[in-house]
Amino acid sequence: MTYFCFIESSILSVPHMEPLIAETLEEAEAEAEALLRTHSSGYAAHVILDDERVATIRKSPPRRRGGTADGAAASQSL
Repeated sequence: MTYFCFIESSILSVPHMEPLIAETLEEAEAEAEALLRTHSSGYAAHVILDDERVATIRKSPPRRRGGTADGAAASQSL
């Protein structure tokens, strides 16, 4: 059985597809997550097995760094 990964992208209308070398679902999820990190415009990776989507990994939104130079959050007045 072969797992496949489909990467959805914000700049391509057709998902990028790659076969995975994983032998278990956990390995396939980890491999798909690593692939997603390599695609700067990718926002989701779908793991497919036997024509069925068995997992979806979504990219976390980037964290906003606000505040002072030491990384502390700045207070905000309303």
